[in-house]
Amino acid sequence: MRDAGQDVISLTAGEPDFPTPPHVKMAAIQAIEENFTHYTPNCGIAELLKAIVEKFKRDNNLHFEPSQILVSCGAKHSIFNALQAICNKGDEVVLASPYWVSYPEMVKLVDAKPVIVQTTPETNFKITPVQLKRAINAKTKAFIFNTPCNPTGSVYSQGEIEELADVIADTGIYVISDEIYEKVIYDGVKHFSIGAIKQIKDHVITVNGVSKAYAMTGWRIGYLGAPKAVAEAAAKVQSQITSNATSIAQRAAVVALTAPSNDTDAMVAEFKRRRDFVAEQLSKISGIELQIPKGAFYLFPSVKAFVGKRVDDKLIKDDMDMSHFLLQEEQLAVVPGSAFGAKNYLRLSYAASMKELEKAVQRLQSGLKKLREGY
Repeated sequence: MRDAGQDVISLTAGEPDFPTPPHVKMAAIQAIEENFTHYTPNCGIAELLKAIVEKFKRDNNLHFEPSQILVSCGAKHSIFNALQAICNKGDEVVLASPYWVSYPEMVKLVDAKPVIVQTTPETNFKITPVQLKRAINAKTKAFIFNTPCNPTGSVYSQGEIEELADVIADTGIYVISDEIYEKVIYDGVKHFSIGAIKQIKDHVITVNGVSKAYAMTGWRIGYLGAPKAVAEAAAKVQSQITSNATSIAQRAAVVALTAPSNDTDAMVAEFKRRRDFVAEQLSKISGIELQIPKGAFYLFPSVKAFVGKRVDDKLIKDDMDMSHFLLQEEQLAVVPGSAFGAKNYLRLSYAASMKELEKAVQRLQSGLKKLREGY
């Protein structure tokens, strides 16, 4: 539609709309000028491995040796490497829904079975210990855990994580902890890494990267810290697929992880301002149900009150129809909740300028008014 000249506002972005910090870009430029453009060790350059070890210790109370770190082409790549390393055909992997769209597909790609546990707004879309315990059986190999969560923005407290760890400790399953949004948190909430819990630390694979915290999505640098045997197995997988992550991006990532966090802090402050604005506007729309997110940069409102409405004799049967309607009728692009395993929700990214968000809210209000009044 944009190619046809239509003014489409998109709230679909899964990446910060900020530029990479200047000092990080300069590190990449310097790497190019120094001809640092050849293969590196498969697991990552020594400087980056050291920076990651120090970051894990400083920010997460996680203690790794460089041999337990694997640098990959993004956190998604890290998760897939981990799944390849630990899963066999027929194994089961527990996922809490709503989940990031790639989780179940990656599980299927390694011939394992995703076991979906549906969470609810009543628990702020967090899996409970009772739910987790019920989902685990003799075939369970891993639990993919995500906090802060995409798409809901939910952030688990230390107490909630410790309760989940109590369940996991009795099973011997692995936890793949996706912490890519750890720096994007609000309202004084603290991020806590499940791998810091002593009783299960030897079964936790912690995944992170530079994409969200440092506005470096296109640089494709993710990493994992894992028990040595798992890290070595994941490295063998990577060595046969991509080999090392980009040399230039690795040098930039060193600077991102070791420099002061001023740029990240400013970005998160702006995200909070946007979150507050959009959430306030959504609260004025009759029929919208919304949990205020404590992390990431998404809102995940329920639109079930509008399902079953008709516009111009067209029935809105679900969130997929709703997304199509908003795009065609209001030139507003959103992501249907069904993509994340949650029917009749929409994911709205506020990784957009305030000007765009103001327009987007107006278009959403207009579209939902038409549905409510049956235009």
